[in-house]
Amino acid sequence: MFPFRCLILLASLFLLLPVHAETTFECPVSRNYQRIHAIDGYLVQLRPGPKKTPYRCRATITPPKGRAVTVAQEWALSIDEISGADINGGGKPDVVFDAFSGGETCCYLYWIVTLETNPQVIRTIRNQVPLIFRKRPDGSTEIRTGEGSFDLFFLPHSESVIPQLILRLQGDQLVDISSDYREEYDQKIAGARAEVSAAELEKFRGSRYNQKMFADQLHTVKCVLTIVLNYLYSGREPQAWQALNEMWPPSDRERVRSLIVERQNRGLLASNPAPPSR
Repeated sequence: MFPFRCLILLASLFLLLPVHAETTFECPVSRNYQRIHAIDGYLVQLRPGPKKTPYRCRATITPPKGRAVTVAQEWALSIDEISGADINGGGKPDVVFDAFSGGETCCYLYWIVTLETNPQVIRTIRNQVPLIFRKRPDGSTEIRTGEGSFDLFFLPHSESVIPQLILRLQGDQLVDISSDYREEYDQKIAGARAEVSAAELEKFRGSRYNQKMFADQLHTVKCVLTIVLNYLYSGREPQAWQALNEMWPPSDRERVRSLIVERQNRGLLASNPAPPSR
């Protein structure tokens, strides 16, 4: 029988994600999505996708004195506002295309393209959670997102604890810089600790998963996972496992620790390996 949790996930994606795709992405819904963007002498444009394909949109870049080159195509596309900045520290301006794939290959896909004589896709990134590209005070670019592999982890979709990931693109390599922002993670940890009482934790530690699957204590589960995952994703693994040992029911600790590691191992960095050297 098809797992109930899978049905819930599919229902959530069906109800929520297409709405984001239609309201967030320029192509194909914006009236003037085909307008030309001039970036450092290059012409960047969204166009209708190839006929008789599932791709409704494609992105082209035309170099000075060159021909238009298609660098991306997908169900929905936009040109990210960070475009024109040096995203990967290579000394040249880059263009970022944001996409939504929909269907079985859901969800968000990004192309980072360097503007050179022959525009090159230096990195693609796929994730269940949108990416936000943002300038840092030192002029470099950070990439903020969430670890979508933790969706529906012990909690319904709307309550899932999705740990934050903060990355930097160095050349064509994604580098995790989350530990540089420990204060942000500490705020979430402190908030979760303040929201759960000693009595709730004592009751939870005495529970067994095979009785009610913690369904009567989802608030406590969320608080504990928030503490554990924010320690883990800010580069403090020993503190994460210490918190798990202190707060999670003893009979279920090893299983949950293994599940957390398994989810992390199929997260964004694991599922977006570095491209082969060119």
